[in-house]
Amino acid sequence: MTGGDITPEYARDDYNLTLSGDALRKAFQDLIAEANDVVKRGIPVKIYFLRKEEAMKIPGIVKLAEREPPPGEEWRIVEIEGIDVQADGGPHVANTREIGEIVFLKSESRGKDKKRVYYTVKP
Repeated sequence: MTGGDITPEYARDDYNLTLSGDALRKAFQDLIAEANDVVKRGIPVKIYFLRKEEAMKIPGIVKLAEREPPPGEEWRIVEIEGIDVQADGGPHVANTREIGEIVFLKSESRGKDKKRVYYTVKP
């Protein structure tokens, strides 16, 4: 993932991908279906804080490509056990079921190898 944005109505994520057209749409729809399977499982979401030096020992702790790690000497860590752990990442829920259903809205090409997906959630 290279970027993203969240509004009250929808979210969008940007990726470096070579897919386009129907293949791109299907790939995003498949990923959202997989995410919805995780949501339905109601996996607990743990929030804790680590010093930067400790957090940096966790592989993949900073998820966005081409981004600097979060500022500060202490980082907020979000962990969905067995699924993901990242620095200052969402979701801000007690368990994944609280997210609701993730709904694909659209995908688009933003240039060579730059793709965007829009999605929302419903309770």
